[in-house]
Amino acid sequence: MSVATVHALPAALDADAAAVSAVICTRNGWSRGFLDETLQSLLAQSWPAQEILLVDDASSDGTAAYVRQAYPQVSVLQNAGSGLAAARNTGVAAARFPWVAFIDDDDLWCPEKLAEQLAQAQASETPDAIVYASQVATLNSHGGNPVDWATPRQFAAWPACLLGSPIQPSGVLLSKKLLSRIGPFNEQIQEGAAYDYWIRCLSAGMSIRYSNNILLHYRQHHPQMTAPARKFDHFLNIDALIAPYLERLTPALAQRIRDARLLNNLRSLMAHSGMSAAARYWRASVPRPASSLRTLSYFLLDTIACRTPHRIRYTLRQRAMQLLIGKQAPLTGLRPKRSGHPT
Repeated sequence: MSVATVHALPAALDADAAAVSAVICTRNGWSRGFLDETLQSLLAQSWPAQEILLVDDASSDGTAAYVRQAYPQVSVLQNAGSGLAAARNTGVAAARFPWVAFIDDDDLWCPEKLAEQLAQAQASETPDAIVYASQVATLNSHGGNPVDWATPRQFAAWPACLLGSPIQPSGVLLSKKLLSRIGPFNEQIQEGAAYDYWIRCLSAGMSIRYSNNILLHYRQHHPQMTAPARKFDHFLNIDALIAPYLERLTPALAQRIRDARLLNNLRSLMAHSGMSAAARYWRASVPRPASSLRTLSYFLLDTIACRTPHRIRYTLRQRAMQLLIGKQAPLTGLRPKRSGHPT
């Protein structure tokens, strides 16, 4: 049964093939204060999801009871407090339709999110080998207008993805066939299980296709895993996550990527957490960078890109990645068009 009134639909979309299960994972989402906006953004889709599954990961604030009462069209699933990766796996296992879309309990979909991504999928010759990713604007929890976020398309290929995550999980659309092929999210990873999943997809030959428009408003607030106070621990955890993947590369390429990651992380720590955090990270990093000319050239060009307009940043970062890694698939895409606020 559809969770919302079916609107006028793009002629290209086939209703049966474009059926979507939307999965929201939450723990104490009701008391955090953003869950209603998130659910309303799902219910306002021009192409509605055929089911909305809310996976409640052992909330203690009555989230499950609230959603059952306020949103009877939403199916509530219980998870045993075993973390976000396990909650996503619970949602995927329960999903009944060919497509799965994730969203966190504080983010917002723009009204055309599902319609645009499904149109992309139906226009593709290999839709089950593509991760459909939204372009993103950030939304401050204290209000204000969403701010365009430069799409990290320079990471959207193997092995460039080992330098940074190319996708916000709240903006993806995945086919059930792709999810079955790649397997479940790794529940043993305490931080970065979604990033690990995108690496697994790209290393297995999947590709990423970004939306033409901004379709996700990603809410930034504290506490978040990547907030400045937590960046030091976050970077060490992600360094450990990618270490096994570096072993698949030639030693020279693995070294360049490792060094580039360290330089990027040092830059971020100095900018957001201060010299003390950067010095701690340098001391904790083994081995420490012994950067080649190619790595230093990459880092210089990428640093310049950080301070340029988005339209130039895409080109500079693509060139920087090609310097570091060598020839790879082109990292191209359209500039995002602005989308209205989803609420």
